[in-house]
Amino acid sequence: MITIKIEIATNGVIKTITDDNYNGANELNEWKTVYDTDGDSQKGFNNTIQFLSDLSDDLGIDLGNKFSKEVLSFDTDWGSHYDPNIDELKERIKDLNAEIKECKKGIDFIKRDNIAKSLISSDVKK
Repeated sequence: MITIKIEIATNGVIKTITDDNYNGANELNEWKTVYDTDGDSQKGFNNTIQFLSDLSDDLGIDLGNKFSKEVLSFDTDWGSHYDPNIDELKERIKDLNAEIKECKKGIDFIKRDNIAKSLISSDVKK
């Protein structure tokens, strides 16, 4: 049986995975991973996000994939009472404009694909 144990450390979290039937040979195998989350909020929560992502994988929780309509992702955003500065707002606008541009490309692709399918369908009927 595989067990997952999570321990609090002074600087973060220790995850221990124990398999008491490793390779089906009744062998004990143990993996430990230390996630240093001390001060992680100043570093974009990278280690915290990695811990949550790894734990989800270990537990077999389906978070979706690149082909899914919806994907559960661990990301960061501004706090509800955070006041961004001008540079941060400009960066956010730049990111949003890039996302809008990608969405417009997607619409154009779907339109072209639908036209191509329509032309192929009309040729087949002839």
